[in-house]
Amino acid sequence: MNLLKKIIKSAFKPIINKAKGAIGEQRVSAKLNPLLFGKVEHRQINNLVLIDENGKSHQIDHIEIRQNGIFCIETKNYSGWIFGNEEQQMWTQTFYNEKHQFLNPIRQNRSHIYHISKILGGKYKINSVIVMVQNNADRINVPYVVNLNCLKSYLSSFYDGTHYSILEMDYIYRELLSASRCDITSREHIENIKITQNEIQNNICPRCKGKLILKKGKYGNFYGCSNYPNCKFTKKL
Repeated sequence: MNLLKKIIKSAFKPIINKAKGAIGEQRVSAKLNPLLFGKVEHRQINNLVLIDENGKSHQIDHIEIRQNGIFCIETKNYSGWIFGNEEQQMWTQTFYNEKHQFLNPIRQNRSHIYHISKILGGKYKINSVIVMVQNNADRINVPYVVNLNCLKSYLSSFYDGTHYSILEMDYIYRELLSASRCDITSREHIENIKITQNEIQNNICPRCKGKLILKKGKYGNFYGCSNYPNCKFTKKL
């Protein structure tokens, strides 16, 4: 019976995860709604899909364009305690004495930011924000990993000297929307993710197809792209 339960759980896990992800994205989108946000000038894009020069798709949960910055927002709707830091390959979810690992969303968002920046010609700084929908970010000591109930205050108080005009905000919004692709299926996107993961495991740069070679850094050894400085993709040991 236990084996049957495990098989059923494994079969339905992708469907459940997809549903939880969609619910999390809806909750973040609602938080960004100006009716809840208050009077703030902003442009919001949800589920932006970009295709890179290698034909791979990149699905970005939310982009928030405000006068104080551009924010690439990755949503995670995980229950339980979450442990991780900026550089770990995987984070850990602890839930009812069970432990599960998932890809570090900070690293995931770095890839999204790279492609957004490329569309915008590298002219704008893109800020990473990871939103934990279950409000369980407290054990992750990273300032831009925030609880859902802190998202409004985080974006409102963010300051790095940036101040975009309304015209600039409109330009950024139009440029990103014009690059959006709506004709790719979920299956194709998942397949692209698998291809990217396989390339990284085989030390192939997923951005430029260069070779990932072992290098020595200030904080230890790592794999870097052979096409550096034109490509700055890295992989931790």
